[in-house]
Amino acid sequence: MLGFARRAAWAVLAVVVALGVAWFRLWSPVRVEVARADRGTIVQEAFGRGTIESQREAAVGFDLVGRLSEVLVDEGARVTLGQELARLETNQAEADLRSAQTGVAAARASLRRLAAEEERVRALLVTAEREAARAHTLFGAGAVSGQQRDDAVDRARVARAELDRVLAQRSEATRGIDVAAGGAEQRRVAMVRATLLAPFEGLVTRRFREPGDTVSVGSTVLRIVDTSRVYVSASVDETVLPRLAVEQRSTIHFPGEDAPIAGRVTRVSWEADRQTHEILVEVTPDRLERRVAIGQRADVRIEIARRDRVVRVPIGMVHHDASGPYVHVDEGGRIARARPRFGVTGNDRVEVLGGLSPGATLLGPERGAAPLPVGRRWVAR
Repeated sequence: MLGFARRAAWAVLAVVVALGVAWFRLWSPVRVEVARADRGTIVQEAFGRGTIESQREAAVGFDLVGRLSEVLVDEGARVTLGQELARLETNQAEADLRSAQTGVAAARASLRRLAAEEERVRALLVTAEREAARAHTLFGAGAVSGQQRDDAVDRARVARAELDRVLAQRSEATRGIDVAAGGAEQRRVAMVRATLLAPFEGLVTRRFREPGDTVSVGSTVLRIVDTSRVYVSASVDETVLPRLAVEQRSTIHFPGEDAPIAGRVTRVSWEADRQTHEILVEVTPDRLERRVAIGQRADVRIEIARRDRVVRVPIGMVHHDASGPYVHVDEGGRIARARPRFGVTGNDRVEVLGGLSPGATLLGPERGAAPLPVGRRWVAR
């Protein structure tokens, strides 16, 4: 009798435990996260990771061969338009310039001498021609012999030839002055070209040569960038290319900073990278008040779609199965499943095109919990 009572007690206990487990699994309320469908704005963005670049940069160097005597700026220095950056050794150029200037002075002195010679020869020619005319008249009157007349004519001819010689020398001396002056100007320009000037206001980012180095035509001495005109060159997945356009609103995000900087798309590349399948997009800030460095990392978010005053739900409340996306909703205090039509997906919310009204209660499992069972009662976490 005692054994029967003990077995009965164990049986009752098992039934109670089974009923408790069944109640807990089938009828007890499920703890859930609760959200509401509301109206608002959905912004769909394309993400890109890139670097700060300059719209204007220059690799500056000399357009002649020489040896560097000075480099006047270091990396990180800010320079202004026309500022001296570097100089070449000019000892030989200075000697050449002095020689050319001496040549000009000598040519001018020679021209002055020839001008005086021309004046003398012209005076002799006038006298010789006057004597030849007088001798011709006297010969007609029988006062002088033919030999005397011919001698006077020959002296006039020689004087005229002498004048022609002096005029030719003067013309040659004039050309010599032009040549010497041109040579001196070339030497002077070479002196000017031996000084490297900044082509615009900017920042020296690289210094490639040091004093004593020999530079050739086209070799780079310094690299200068204009930090007041910068943009972000960002790589964006090629799948969003059809929705990218110039002038799209964008934001620029710097690592470690919470406040983004507003900008706009200024260029979309016509070529995708064949390895990463990404498109280069240039985003220019509307206004940049912080200090930046060329090559600094920056992320961009490009607005490719916007929907205002639409019904939206949190992304975390949307689930997927073999039939497509769905959400859990409240239906008379119990968990139900709904399959609304979705539209644009934003950063944290999804547009609802139909099948769900504003204010609808959305239910989601607690973090790490099993999927919600349909038909069970629920209780807010």
